[in-house]
Amino acid sequence: MPYATAEPLLRNITVLTGVNVAPLRELEPEVQQSALQTVVGIRGVSQTFTYSDRLYLGSRFSDQTAAIIVAGPYVRADVPSDDPDVPVLTPDAEARLATAVQNAAVGLSAIEDEKRERLEVSGQFELMSSAIVAITGEHSLENVLNRIVELARSVSGARYAALGVPGIHGELESFITAGIGPAEHAAIGELPRGKGLLGELIREQRSMRLRDLSQHPSSVGFPPNHPPMKSFLGVPINARGRVLGNLYLTEKRFANEFTAEDERLVELLARHAAVAIENAHLYSSLEFQQERLRFIIDQLPEAVVLVESDPERVTMANRQASLLLGWDLSDSLPLQEFLDRNPRYSPDGERIPNEEIPIVRSLRYGETVARSEIQLEREDGERLTLLVNSAPLRQADGSIGAAALVFQDITLLKDAEQIKDDFLSLVSHELRTPLTTIHGGSYLLMESGLDLEEETRAEILNDIFSESKRLASLVENMVKLANIRAGRFKIDEEPVNVRLLIQRAIRGTDAVKAEREIRIGETRNMLATGDVDSLDQVLRNLVQNAVKYVPGDSPIDIEAESMDGMIIISVRDYGRGVDPNDLPLLFDRFHRGRDRETTAGMGLGLYLSRMIVEAHGGQLWLELPEDGGSRFCFSVPRAADIENDGP
Repeated sequence: MPYATAEPLLRNITVLTGVNVAPLRELEPEVQQSALQTVVGIRGVSQTFTYSDRLYLGSRFSDQTAAIIVAGPYVRADVPSDDPDVPVLTPDAEARLATAVQNAAVGLSAIEDEKRERLEVSGQFELMSSAIVAITGEHSLENVLNRIVELARSVSGARYAALGVPGIHGELESFITAGIGPAEHAAIGELPRGKGLLGELIREQRSMRLRDLSQHPSSVGFPPNHPPMKSFLGVPINARGRVLGNLYLTEKRFANEFTAEDERLVELLARHAAVAIENAHLYSSLEFQQERLRFIIDQLPEAVVLVESDPERVTMANRQASLLLGWDLSDSLPLQEFLDRNPRYSPDGERIPNEEIPIVRSLRYGETVARSEIQLEREDGERLTLLVNSAPLRQADGSIGAAALVFQDITLLKDAEQIKDDFLSLVSHELRTPLTTIHGGSYLLMESGLDLEEETRAEILNDIFSESKRLASLVENMVKLANIRAGRFKIDEEPVNVRLLIQRAIRGTDAVKAEREIRIGETRNMLATGDVDSLDQVLRNLVQNAVKYVPGDSPIDIEAESMDGMIIISVRDYGRGVDPNDLPLLFDRFHRGRDRETTAGMGLGLYLSRMIVEAHGGQLWLELPEDGGSRFCFSVPRAADIENDGP
């Protein structure tokens, strides 16, 4: 009760009539009980009740239980009274008192109604504010639509609510409801398609408020098991002339129809809902674009890392970055941790300070760093040579918001460049040596041939022959290497007599000239399948290596055996063996062992031998016997056994 407002009014009545007028709560409990039993019914009507032989007038000004004002006690003039403190009223005075109390109740009732309406409006707007905050804070379109339906139902006081989203052809492609449970949904069956009254709202795109929706000309009724619905409020959700959806509200609670105020509030909600729906669409589109961009970046062969500036933090890295760095970069982490995990070095091996690392230069100083070569140490100790690019990403005000880092592994490329340089140096040396001998010897023969002794002339000719043979072998190897690399290497398969192959290979080396002891194992009745010239080159290279790298008094063993459909040929020497440091690269191109300074060669022999053997479907490998030396073995397919393979 608005007691602060009632007090002056009731005091004035007391002064004018001489009878105490007060709110019910200020009376004695017994009087309060009598008033509550008597004063019932319509507000603003005076009713008389008696307590302890005294009269009272009461009038209700609100539906609340204790909202009663009471005048009394008093007695009528025709009833004798011996209490001088109790007012005596004539019939006219009692009538005036009743009118005054009644008018006071009516006035207080109006004040109470106004206050209640203000509270209701205030509550609705508070609810609306909460609703707006709720829907604009959502990014998921599904969550936004569900929130809108629930909030529209709360704001309007509807029992049921729905939001229909029309498709490109005008029919509803989705229909979200509130107030109907799963069991009712299942009983109703298929959701509406946008016909009848719902379709009219889609077409007209204006609010529609009905006391009884069944009376509307467009109404087509409800399907079986549908809950009864009468009052209706439909409000469109539009944005820039485009229909985003329609709100359908039915069955106003505690009233027969929705009010104009309900319509206004739901329209206000619809305007904010349109913004929220568009934002959700934009957010969904942005998320899709971000996922698409991340997918594309993840497919790049280059490593990509994005670093934010405030705070300095790695916020995105693709899969290649994790592979190259050697650890998982899927989670965000501080820039300093990113830098500390992998030490970085300049090409000459000097540690690079953090301030000079490309991504730091871009992020802190706005530098664009292009094609910077650095060496990065992985956690497993391996060093990679990286080609690094970085650039700042500036915001609208020109400040640096982030920096992008792109790098790729060029370790193999740098190794290839080194191999190329070594190869060119090696080729120039290997070509120069025989050419010098050939040129010098031929010049000497031309100038002094007739004056030279026969023995000297023979030595010069032998040197020219040996060096030209060496030069021819060098060219042959280079041509074969080019053919293998280009995929043009062909094998002319034929039966190959293993014993004859071994004898031919020995004759093609310096073994006979060097008077080396070569011991050949049992090879009778062995026939391989392959290209005889190519296999001769493989075996000749293995024998020549044994002659070249092993002291002259050490024998060389050549053996062959048949196993699992393959012929395995081995060349065994009794020298120092292979340096363990050379083992990983032994069969690689241009690799030369520890005697590279004292022995000629280009490092192609074992590489070409491996490629030739593998082209035959076999393998080339090294064994290190316990008693020292080396045993090089290769396998080729077996053809068939033969009865006699010669002497």
